[in-house]
Amino acid sequence: MENNMEHDVSSPDEKMLEDVPEILVVENDENSRGRVVSGLKDIYRITEADNGNDGLNMALEQTPDLIVTDIMMPGMSGIELCRELKTNMMTAHIPVIILTSQTAVESQLEGLGAGADFYVTKPFNMLLLKARARSLLKGRRQLYKYYTEQAEPGCSVESEILDRPEPLSRMGREFWEKMCDILEQNYSVIDFTIGTLAEDLGMRPRSLHRKIKALTDRAPLQLIAEYRLKQAAKLLRNSTIPICEVAYEVGFATPSPFYRRFKKEFGRNPSQYRKEEF
Repeated sequence: MENNMEHDVSSPDEKMLEDVPEILVVENDENSRGRVVSGLKDIYRITEADNGNDGLNMALEQTPDLIVTDIMMPGMSGIELCRELKTNMMTAHIPVIILTSQTAVESQLEGLGAGADFYVTKPFNMLLLKARARSLLKGRRQLYKYYTEQAEPGCSVESEILDRPEPLSRMGREFWEKMCDILEQNYSVIDFTIGTLAEDLGMRPRSLHRKIKALTDRAPLQLIAEYRLKQAAKLLRNSTIPICEVAYEVGFATPSPFYRRFKKEFGRNPSQYRKEEF
């Protein structure tokens, strides 16, 4: 692997586990929490918190794929937790299911107004909870698939270096724009890594990986490489800089891996691309 790319040291077993969605269950009642965990643990990876404050900290640290939270908890309620999650660009994309024994429409509207994706009233049917969790996770994958299939492989690069995934919340757009700004400033730095990107975003590398995976179904390493290659395509179209210099300009230590990756990305080697697009 090229020395300007960060190695993926995950074992095959870790990668398989990473593909299993992670659900954070936030519930102060031990029996109720145990029932939710017991019903979901055979399908998903489960983490637990017994109060809203710990739940928020775990969500920020771990970036789960889905959160199931009770509404009535001491300290931070499920409504407050949901509001905090949905107004933070690091967690705004995470679907939230609220469990509640309150059946009043006003209470449910309050939760939906805070950004909750679904309400399940207690006593809840485990099959219903499983179905809602499955539906929310599947819906995210389908949206990703729909929007990524709109771009044809090998097509010309758009004015935006990276196509922004849609639909995104306001917080999601802010995260994406901040990340692209950092990539813009650092794509030519050979030793720019996932760790550097995570640090500049104020995140842990694992949390960044899960955030970008949730938004794009790609790893940060792939996103950095794609950004560099699309910058290279832009240089090839708009300048007469020698191709070897283009490789250095976009953060590759040597031209040969640049040639291979460019052809894989665009279906043409750099010289062919320049001849057809210049």
